Amino acid sequence: MRHQFLLAAAMLAASTVTTMAQILPAPQTTGGRPLMDMMAQRQSLRDIDPNSTVSRQDLSNILWAAWGITHDGKHTVATAMNRQELILYVITATEISRFNPETNTLTVVNRGDFRNVVGRQDFAKTAPLNIALVVDTNKQARTEFQAYTTGAASQNIYLYCAQAGLKTVVRAMLNDAELSKAMKLPENELLLYVQTVGK
Repeated sequence: MRHQFLLAAAMLAASTVTTMAQILPAPQTTGGRPLMDMMAQRQSLRDIDPNSTVSRQDLSNILWAAWGITHDGKHTVATAMNRQELILYVITATEISRFNPETNTLTVVNRGDFRNVVGRQDFAKTAPLNIALVVDTNKQARTEFQAYTTGAASQNIYLYCAQAGLKTVVRAMLNDAELSKAMKLPENELLLYVQTVGK
């Protein structure tokens, strides 16, 4: 009986650790460098140092730029008919987490280094940060609207990285099935792109 109790307690503790939300630093939503300058400097860069890091503050700022809350429950990018179908997952060397823009938190969905399935390019497998752009097909079924929303979010990541001195590139050459499995995506969530970030 005691053994069963201890086993149940251990399983509950493990579950709690997995689902506990990690609070990110508040995003820095003012200041920065001129927008027109950043548009001119935006570029896709793949020569990312495997030993580079992305700070928690930069991560928070990136996620806010891509899909943060601005006013009246709206986001930093528009969605057709305000369906708000975008979901962001953060993939690092230690875990995969789901971003909650309402609380500015990350919830771990899988622990471990799954970067070997984030894409077919070697640089992505060693980069410190990959952000998966996923859509909820129950909210938005039309592919052209899904692509519009994810494209707008990706561009915002590009612009933030340009002003923060970070390198980034969006990728569609993915191991879709393996990565979706590692992310534990339900049937209604569709992986479209992954954006790699580092220095």
